[in-house]
Amino acid sequence: VWNAYSRNWLIDLIVELEAAGDVTLGDTKEAGMIAVRVASTITVNNGGLLMNSYGAMNEEEVWGRRAHWCDYSGPLGGGICGIAVFDHFSNPRHPTYWHARNYGLMAANIFGLSQFTGRRGGDLSLRRGETLKFRYRVYVHRGWAWEAKVHDRYLDYLYPPRARLI
Repeated sequence: VWNAYSRNWLIDLIVELEAAGDVTLGDTKEAGMIAVRVASTITVNNGGLLMNSYGAMNEEEVWGRRAHWCDYSGPLGGGICGIAVFDHFSNPRHPTYWHARNYGLMAANIFGLSQFTGRRGGDLSLRRGETLKFRYRVYVHRGWAWEAKVHDRYLDYLYPPRARLI
């Protein structure tokens, strides 16, 4: 967890799976490695905004579509606050599909291809001993996505500054 940029927070999540035996992660829209449920005041149904990295807005344009990040922002505690989830470029099937709804759900989901695209192929199989790693960053911020510079924070995540001591 990082406190960044005046009362905004960054949370890095790394999920690594190792198969104890042959396993298949099934094709379903009800799965994913990370999901967020926002406060009811932030939902689209109550004046909030759901937006992805391509500028698509709300469930009608975001659900089942691929994007590098997704953000939910809206009224909270007398101001505007939001939360974004960033998909790392090293993740399987990047950019991820989003199971995102106007009632406050936002989930990065690489598995639900049959529901999102109408074609099969969302299963992901691992053989015994194989590993699978997912990386995400969560950005909790003040303001709407564009005010919080969500896209800039995504680029910071992908391309962190590098330093070398000489």
